[in-house]
Amino acid sequence: MADERIVNKIMAEYERLREKAANERKSRIALVYKKLPRVKEIDAEITRRGAENVKNILTNPEKKEEYKKDFRNNLNRLTDEKNKLLSENGIDVDFDKYKYECEICGDTGYDENGRKCACFRQKLINEAYAVSNMEKMVAQQNFDTFNIDYYSDSETDGISPRGNMMKILSGCKRFCENFDSDDKSMIFYGGVGLGKTFMSCAVAKEVMDKGKTVLYIRAAKLFVMFEDYRYGRSTDRDFINNVYGCDLLIIDDLGTEMNGINNASVLFDIVNERILDGKKIIINTNLGLGELEKMYTSRFTSRLYENFYIYKFVGEDIRLQKLMNR
Repeated sequence: MADERIVNKIMAEYERLREKAANERKSRIALVYKKLPRVKEIDAEITRRGAENVKNILTNPEKKEEYKKDFRNNLNRLTDEKNKLLSENGIDVDFDKYKYECEICGDTGYDENGRKCACFRQKLINEAYAVSNMEKMVAQQNFDTFNIDYYSDSETDGISPRGNMMKILSGCKRFCENFDSDDKSMIFYGGVGLGKTFMSCAVAKEVMDKGKTVLYIRAAKLFVMFEDYRYGRSTDRDFINNVYGCDLLIIDDLGTEMNGINNASVLFDIVNERILDGKKIIINTNLGLGELEKMYTSRFTSRLYENFYIYKFVGEDIRLQKLMNR
């Protein structure tokens, strides 16, 4: 079960979001009414006719259908006039609707069937595993902020970094578009500072925007938490469930963790189980494919070749380029 303090914190955040949506709606309505007084008159008339319709039906129920038909005709006439006025003035016809951050649950945390919304599950993941900075990461590192200028046209070993990166970008966008229909996952490998984490964050944002849950975790922390659970130093079963059950698991910096006798078996089990369950993974590593096989066995790399899109990142360290250009 999730920590009650975390749940309360998230529910308080939802309450703030709903209050924000209500205040913003109120402000939009006030501005439109000031600019177009006739819209305010129409809304008032619709409200008046609605109340009148209910009163008439209660008074003369035998004329219910007649009253309902008359109300619908007037409602359509008034709505058409209102929408025409709004359109002529460049105003969204839905200006008076609530604009929630999550349209699925209306910032309540629960869908229409009373189940936890994906946005709630994502907030639980972020809070529980100290990856709440992920929101900041995806805001800064996404497809809209991607800059191809960091990759040159000069070929290295017959590969153009820019051309190669354009292929990777296209593959990542295709991965997001086909997230529910394509079974394959992705592995990004190559030297440091070439954009592997950036591209993972860009994919994460697109996937979360689709209402999916994403767990982003560094390999070192992943293995430590599994070891702690295995030997009873932790009872966080929710973490284990999320590693196996989230829609997208991103394992960053694979190969930089401390050597552990169980690392290879833990990694293989996670990858294998998620493949069998149709769950996606992105793995980032500075190691080459041969080095991965030595560290995690051929069983692991066999799963990569069969079930992953494999992308090699090449070029010059982007972090160094940014430092030099300051």
